[in-house]
Amino acid sequence: MYNNNPIPVVKNHDNLRIDNNSNPDPYAIFHEGMYYVYSTGGHGVNVLQSKDLTSFEHMGYALSHEKQRNYWAPCVFVHEDIFYMYYSACAEGEADGNQEFMKVAVSNSPLGPFEYKKTLYDEFSIDPHVIIKDSEWWLFYASNRTVDGKTGTMVMLDKLINPFTPANNPRVVVAPSIDQEIYARSRYSPGEDWYTIEGGFYFENENTAFLMYSANAYTHGDYFVGYAICDASEPLETAVFKKYPNETAYRPLIGKDEWFTGCGHNSMIYGPNGELLIVYHGRPRSEDNDPKPGDDRRLCISEVKINGNELTLVRRK
Repeated sequence: MYNNNPIPVVKNHDNLRIDNNSNPDPYAIFHEGMYYVYSTGGHGVNVLQSKDLTSFEHMGYALSHEKQRNYWAPCVFVHEDIFYMYYSACAEGEADGNQEFMKVAVSNSPLGPFEYKKTLYDEFSIDPHVIIKDSEWWLFYASNRTVDGKTGTMVMLDKLINPFTPANNPRVVVAPSIDQEIYARSRYSPGEDWYTIEGGFYFENENTAFLMYSANAYTHGDYFVGYAICDASEPLETAVFKKYPNETAYRPLIGKDEWFTGCGHNSMIYGPNGELLIVYHGRPRSEDNDPKPGDDRRLCISEVKINGNELTLVRRK
């Protein structure tokens, strides 16, 4: 059923600016018998819907604003029948990618339209994942920091006082540690490599908490998904996440293979039969490892098995 990638997407809207085949950074939810997947878009947040995850209808934009562009990595969180969308965008005409700031919008419907409510941070802040644990709201996201002499984008954790207000006391929970996480050599200054750990997604299974992440550059074929773990009973205020299997091993859960390259930026969801699924993007293998004009990141879905602290991708045959 799965690994039949890319997942087919058909059009069900009249917006000519949308490319149905490009659905980067997919975030999946299940609500009242329907699956919804939200994804990055230059002019708005794409929303797809499906009954069975084998094919999707592209329903257009769930959120779009004439004064914003580059809507990155939306996360939709449903609480008490309100849909909260956390996403990043920059002002129309802004050329600096570091001006992507995290925002929150709300809707009464998973299809939107979502209404912008507030900007959460005034610094580069992307790739949200919101959860409730121990009756408190938490926000995983990515921002730029320097840790142990390595500079780049890292996965952060901050508490939310309410859905619209961060505590503004974030800390790094996954930092770079290996060369395969380098986004670019000497990116801003000679000799200073830029690392990227982004796309954090948290979930628990029995006694283990998993914090998934994507590393390297999304424009590269070497983009990959890894994960860190901790004891699920540990409070998030003090939780220490350790990369699996260790801080120096390069062992992607998902990376390039004979079919796809540039695989990463995932969410997780349970399928119709209770199977655990990873929802991510990849580019058809015909592309090489270099950035190309346009965007061809396709929606992909694969099954994942859990054995204690270890995640295993179920490969297609």
